[in-house]
Amino acid sequence: MGKKESLFKPSPLYRELALLNAISDNPNATQRDIALIADVSATMINKYLDKYEAEGLITKNYSSSKTIEYFITKKGIERRKLLAIQFLESSLDIYNLAKDQCSNFLKEIVNKNYQNVLFYGAGEVAEIMVYVITNTPDLDVNVLAIIDDDESKIGTKLVNIPIISSADISKYSYDGILVSSYGHSKTILSKLKELGVPKEKTLKFFEGANI
Repeated sequence: MGKKESLFKPSPLYRELALLNAISDNPNATQRDIALIADVSATMINKYLDKYEAEGLITKNYSSSKTIEYFITKKGIERRKLLAIQFLESSLDIYNLAKDQCSNFLKEIVNKNYQNVLFYGAGEVAEIMVYVITNTPDLDVNVLAIIDDDESKIGTKLVNIPIISSADISKYSYDGILVSSYGHSKTILSKLKELGVPKEKTLKFFEGANI
């Protein structure tokens, strides 16, 4: 599976926060180190550092003709705090949006009498859905187990829900199997078909419930 792309990296404010964090947390870091830590282009790092120095957010110390040390200033520390709060607010907005979408979807399947369910995909989607169920008392959904094809996950738990292999599906009496994966949804749907899971018991969060 490839590296997950961040939704926040394109933002100049996120980049500023990442650079201030890199300098604050790594006082002996070189320009190259800071670029790598903050995931900033090596060709642009000097421009950003000069800008933040001019704004009084950082200072430079030339310990030798070839070595420059970077330090965050008091103003930079305050700026870092402000950016962190703004980043958290944005993150919470996105989280609440995702939570609401999950909640609405789960209410929809409950209204169709899908109460005892299995999830297929022990990742972020399953985790947030279990969280929504746990924190919504009137949401009558019982997650029996979470299916996953990653052998390292089988036998462990996700938010206290057991993770099982697809071979164990027949051990459970379920109303439906919810595909809780985006990147592997087509593969999972094909596998469920091969396993003989009825189409009417296959639920798809990302493509709308197949009910």
